Amino acid sequence: MDQDAPLCTHRGRVVMPVRWSDVDLFGHVNNAAYLRYLDDARFTLFPSMGVDELGALTASLLVVVKHEIDYVAPLTFRPAPFAVEVWVSRIGRSSVDFAYEILDAADPSTVYLRARSRMVQLDQATHTARAFTPEERELYEAYLEDAPELRGW
Repeated sequence: MDQDAPLCTHRGRVVMPVRWSDVDLFGHVNNAAYLRYLDDARFTLFPSMGVDELGALTASLLVVVKHEIDYVAPLTFRPAPFAVEVWVSRIGRSSVDFAYEILDAADPSTVYLRARSRMVQLDQATHTARAFTPEERELYEAYLEDAPELRGW
């Protein structure tokens, strides 16, 4: 997994390969593998999300409470990498929404997936919601951009 320069000033970008184990019997990336891609990119770009530099849990944890995903085009096994762009689309008192696009790394006009995740920050000791500190908010505000347009049900 390589970090590339972002295409947009408010997005982080992580370039990844399609692994053979990500592909299902239909020849395309399985929906569960996409969730791993989103998690991998988010944690690559936001290392302070409940884990310190040594891998130990911090006093607060961010947990996923909701995912919304639109599969736009099939991604198949191939040698060319893809890119996951991640940004923050909303910051609440104790929750944050991350937005994503999975694109062809060489041709960003080819979009495979659009998604967003809501995460709530919990205090590790009590597992109750904990408000973001000004420093935490500042980290997320650097990546703030509009949410992706997702199809309705």
